[in-house]
Amino acid sequence: MPALSFRLFDAASDAEAARYRILAGLAETRAAFRSNQISPWLGDLVTLHRGLAALVAGAASVETHAGPVVDVDWEAGRLVRSGPEAPVAVGLARWALPQIAGAIREGRTLYEFVAERAALRAVGVVPSYRDEGFLLVRDVASVCVLRYRVSPLAAPDGPYRALRTERLDTVLDPMAPPSDWKSTLAEVAPDLPAPAAFRLDAEVDLPVDATLVPVAKRKLLGLIGAWGEA
Repeated sequence: MPALSFRLFDAASDAEAARYRILAGLAETRAAFRSNQISPWLGDLVTLHRGLAALVAGAASVETHAGPVVDVDWEAGRLVRSGPEAPVAVGLARWALPQIAGAIREGRTLYEFVAERAALRAVGVVPSYRDEGFLLVRDVASVCVLRYRVSPLAAPDGPYRALRTERLDTVLDPMAPPSDWKSTLAEVAPDLPAPAAFRLDAEVDLPVDATLVPVAKRKLLGLIGAWGEA
């Protein structure tokens, strides 16, 4: 369960206890950043901040045009108005937003530190079909093998390409040259006889799943964006 979630703000009966739990969640998240862990902490914070900011903005709009907000339906993500007092939940959100934003800055600083010291490189020749392939992240002991798929999606602000990944149990020798991995990958995916493969080379020794994989995915998304513009 995330250290911070909307559930912590659904505590109108005891604002002081809710603040304590929120501060404890922030402390746990910051401790993860100090341990060089990006995921899932940073993504959870960004999602929470976006949702709370939308609710606070919605509360301000409702209060201006229709009167005080008295409750928040967290499951439905909507505001409820039926009385004279603003809900404690919205007050908690207003109080927490700057602190969550500060923690997000810490997480992004860690991400940028890692991203500047890591490069995503193609393994062998990149085939013309690149919408499916493999993303590889290694440390001294193993290679994390992810199969990726790029799918076109539509959104209100225009079409975009989404990245989905699936972790595989495929074993690759981390000490072998990356060029030797492609034959194994072709056996794993017979539907992709010449699969696209990209590896993350990092200058720093950091957690693979919590830190290097998120950076590798973001860099692959950057490549995907470049493919779409080509």
